[in-house]
Amino acid sequence: MTSLIVRPGRLPTEILLPSSKSYANRALILASLRSEIITLSNISSASDVTFLIHSLREVGVELEVDQKTISIKNSFPSCEKKEGATIEIGEGGTTGRFLASLLCLGSSPYTLILGKGLKKRPWVEFIELVRSLGAMASLHDDRLTIQGPINIPEKIEIDCSKTTQFASGFQLALAFKETEVKPINLSSSQSYWEMTKSLITHFKMVNHYSIPLDWSSASYPLAFGALNQDLFLPQLSADPFQADYKFYELLDKIGAIERISDGIKVHPVSFRGSIKFEVSDCLDLVPALVYLLAHIEGDHQLTGVQNLVYKESNRLAEILLMLKTFTIEASSDESSLWIRGKEFNQLPTIELDLPEDHRLVMMAALFLRHHSGGTLSPAEAVEKSYPDFFKLFV
Repeated sequence: MTSLIVRPGRLPTEILLPSSKSYANRALILASLRSEIITLSNISSASDVTFLIHSLREVGVELEVDQKTISIKNSFPSCEKKEGATIEIGEGGTTGRFLASLLCLGSSPYTLILGKGLKKRPWVEFIELVRSLGAMASLHDDRLTIQGPINIPEKIEIDCSKTTQFASGFQLALAFKETEVKPINLSSSQSYWEMTKSLITHFKMVNHYSIPLDWSSASYPLAFGALNQDLFLPQLSADPFQADYKFYELLDKIGAIERISDGIKVHPVSFRGSIKFEVSDCLDLVPALVYLLAHIEGDHQLTGVQNLVYKESNRLAEILLMLKTFTIEASSDESSLWIRGKEFNQLPTIELDLPEDHRLVMMAALFLRHHSGGTLSPAEAVEKSYPDFFKLFV
């Protein structure tokens, strides 16, 4: 694991954001089902996306990559190899769950080697569903084995109480079939489900798609700017299908943000007061929100946090530990997180050794930059979603 020194200071005044891995992985699956040549531009270099590109090649999909543009030239399952494949897929939830859903359409045997964090995340719902549809799936340690094809019914109901990604995965895989995929217990991540449906409609009409910029990545510099400095994020625009766009609404409420024709501007404000924010639909936003609220005087409440325990780490428990490290009062129950924001006295430099969770690492980097700096590990965790994140700290 790489340890990185983070010094106190500012960020660059203009920040170029990565494109959305959530859009990219959905687009890659849909493009791999079309018989026509499909091109995708502005593809993210996040490891969740690069793992999916590699995996699709391993199962027979022909992809031609030219910098940030990808052309997909054949379709699954007609392109699959008879011998199947064994594929390492990393830690990405969308990578593994979308790919696994796609492979259920094929007839070859596949083994997906899950990252050490991904294997601990929910898989029972997927396995039970695949078996109920007449195919084979099992998980032993880090090996998820799949062999289809599934029997495709007129309607599939999928439990979304822990994650919507299996429902989205099957909705994508069956996008060009006459099957209704119905999510049940859809208590979180509604926006991502709507993103999936919107993209399917779009892909039925076009042969080219440009991946939008990522609001999840944007939340970190936006939070830092709202507390510390003027920042400009060019080409970032409104997007109701990205759940973390809700951060714009909060920053607008406290007077810290401005939408202009060619991007978003944020500036520091002296806001005081208690903030209550529902996060069940935007759980990836929580780390940036926590950093922001910790520095706004008031008693704050984030509701709908229960599914944070199913992320790359038990993110709720880890956030509480980090807040304690930075002398911030906080507590939680099954569904809420309370934070008492405050003005800070001078803090010492701090050494942080965190789980391999990209969003925790980015949150910690903001805390260190804001205060007296310190060391942070594992720095490489950010490659999952925002590979250039630490270039902001040079």
